[in-house]
Amino acid sequence: MTRNYGVMGGLLLVCILLLGMPQPVSAALFGKSIFSDISNAMDAADHARDRYHQHRRDRDAGRYEREWIDREHKLEQTRIERMSREAKISPHEVRKMRENGRNWKDISDRYRVDSRKMGCSHKGPHGYDRDQDSDLYRHLYKKHPGKGRR
Repeated sequence: MTRNYGVMGGLLLVCILLLGMPQPVSAALFGKSIFSDISNAMDAADHARDRYHQHRRDRDAGRYEREWIDREHKLEQTRIERMSREAKISPHEVRKMRENGRNWKDISDRYRVDSRKMGCSHKGPHGYDRDQDSDLYRHLYKKHPGKGRR
């Protein structure tokens, strides 16, 4: 009984194309970062922060500040979801640690998650380090209207 590996390989390829493949496999094969959700959220927050700084003396500076804080909040939610999946703990537990002042590096170390997966040690444009910005942290956990409701 001979096997025709060419036909079986072709069938496998057709199945993969029709059914899709898991994200980590497709990311590895096609060069996409499996961490693009955090990366994209960081980029959006960095751009919003730049727009805020460009317009902070304008009449509608508040609009740009709200956009920036909203983008940072979305990044925070994305990080919470990622840490929850990676550490196999509830998002509520992660959120509580953040509300109690724990930074992402500490939480990553506690659960043995590579902190780079959380976007730690990423410096934005002009050397801005959001993980060291205590004013931003206060905005995320004291002023943002979506705090604790997701």
